[in-house]
Amino acid sequence: MRFIGKTKFLAMTALLIPAASFAYFEHGRAGQEVFTFMNTFDSPRNAALEKSASASPSTDPSIAQLNPAGLRLVEGKEHVAAMHWQTGEFAENQGSLYYTGKYKQFIYQFSYNWLDYGDIAGYDELGYETGKNYEPFSQLVTATLAFPMKHIQFGFTLKFASERLAEDAGDRTALGAAFDWGVSWQSASKLFGFSFIARDFGSLLRDYVDEGIDEYYPMSQTFAIAGFVRPKSVRRLTLYAESDFPRYAEADLNLGAEYALGSYFSIRAGFTRTWLDLVRDFKELASSESRPSESNEARMLSAGLGFNTSLFSLDYAFSYLAQGLGLEHRVGLRVGF
Repeated sequence: MRFIGKTKFLAMTALLIPAASFAYFEHGRAGQEVFTFMNTFDSPRNAALEKSASASPSTDPSIAQLNPAGLRLVEGKEHVAAMHWQTGEFAENQGSLYYTGKYKQFIYQFSYNWLDYGDIAGYDELGYETGKNYEPFSQLVTATLAFPMKHIQFGFTLKFASERLAEDAGDRTALGAAFDWGVSWQSASKLFGFSFIARDFGSLLRDYVDEGIDEYYPMSQTFAIAGFVRPKSVRRLTLYAESDFPRYAEADLNLGAEYALGSYFSIRAGFTRTWLDLVRDFKELASSESRPSESNEARMLSAGLGFNTSLFSLDYAFSYLAQGLGLEHRVGLRVGF
C-alpha cells in the first residue's frame, strides 16, 4: 500500500508541475516585464562566463547579481571595494560600484549601478525625426545579505531601480523594487555544486507617465538552476552551466569555462542561447524544413582574462553580439583591505 501511495503521489506531482508551469510562465511574451536593464550590470567575469557561474561561490562582488548566496570575501580581508565599467552598442556609459563587508557570520553588500544610453534622436509615429534628442538614464541600488555555511549557503537581495526615458510633458522617472534570493550547495570536496535562484520578483512602484493612475507592471520574475564541476583530471578547470526560466520570455541555457593559469591569471569563455534557438539550430543541422526562424538572444559568445593578487584583482571581458551589433567591452577592478 505504501508503494501504491507513493506512486500516486509521484504521478500527481508529475501532472501538477507542468500544469503549474504553464499557468505561471508566459513564454514568447517578452515586453510584459519592465526594468530589464537590471540584468545588464555584469562584471567582466560574469560577462565572460555568460552568467553561468552562479552556483559557485566567488569573491567577485557582482556574483550577488546572479546569486546572493554565492557572495564571499577575499580570504584575510574584511572589506572589498570594486568598480566595473562597460561600453558597447547598447550603452554609451555603464558601470557599477560595490562595497562588501562582514558582520559576524554574515556578509553584506551595497551597490550602485548606472546606465547612460547617450543621445537618442526622437521619431514620430510615421518614422520621421522630430528634432528632439533624448537622454535616457537608468539606475539600480542593491543591498545583499549572505549567510555562508559549510555546505549550504543562503542569500537575499533587495533592489531599488529608477529609469527616465523622456522629458516630454507628462513623462517622469519610473520607480520599482524587487527581491532576489538564492540557495547553494557544494560538496565536501568542492569539486561540484548546485544552486536554485529567484531573481527580480517585483514590479513598478511608479510608472513612466503621470496619468493619475499607476500601472504596476511586473519585472522579469525569473527562476534559475545552476551547477558547476571541477574535473579531477584537470583541477585548474571549472565548468559552469545555468538555465534561466523568465516568466515572460524564452528559457535560455548559459555555459562557461574558467581555467587558472598559475596563481594569478585566469582565462574565461562563455556561451548563451535560448532553448528555442538551440532546437532551431539542431533542426537546421538535421536539415529540417519545419524549424522556427526566431532568434531570441543578442549576446552569444564572450571571453575574458583575470589577474588576481592578494592586493587587487583586475578583469577584462568582451562579448560578441549577434546580428552585426558589434562588441561589448568590460573592465573591472576590486581591492580588499
